[in-house]
Amino acid sequence: MNVRLQYDIEFLAGIYYDDQLQMNSYSASLSLVTRTTDTKSTNIAMDRLKAFVYGELESTVFINQNYRERAEMMQIMGANVTTLPEEPVDQIVGMMLYYKLNAIMEGRMEIVQLDISSRLGDGVWYMHSEDDFAGPFGQDGWWHQSSLQHDTLEPVDSIVNVVKVAPNAWIEYGLMWPEADVVPANQTANTVVFANFSKHEDR
Repeated sequence: MNVRLQYDIEFLAGIYYDDQLQMNSYSASLSLVTRTTDTKSTNIAMDRLKAFVYGELESTVFINQNYRERAEMMQIMGANVTTLPEEPVDQIVGMMLYYKLNAIMEGRMEIVQLDISSRLGDGVWYMHSEDDFAGPFGQDGWWHQSSLQHDTLEPVDSIVNVVKVAPNAWIEYGLMWPEADVVPANQTANTVVFANFSKHEDR
């Protein structure tokens, strides 16, 4: 049986809008429906939601992805940056949350409606549901991926020519789905091999 839930979240974040950086506080109310009878999967889905909001978006800076150079500069300076397909008004932030949170829960739980309001938005609530037009979020982007990614920028390490092989972040959070714990006996771990060529050996 599908169970309907209501869950409210609050978080602080910055917005880069109209050539100004301002801090904002957000409140969102999520209407959810469970899509599995497996209680463990339901709990993991909810914990993934919390991990993304409070572990990744808390104190982020929302910025239009068209301001790439400015976003990259903020990232180099140590800011946690979240790029959006349009200006970071409340409606766009709410739509991002709707699609991204549904993506990371991978069908175990579904947000059917998300309402959002903020201090800078003067307390006006914006609502988005499964029947509404996707707008700029209809295009492919990180908001449709089940990973923790929330920007379109190159990692800072790549700027200084450092290559990293990042593990699945959900493993680090301990939030893999129950079936991922079952590994076939004949399956071996993936191995990444790097070849170090000198100048005359790379031909």
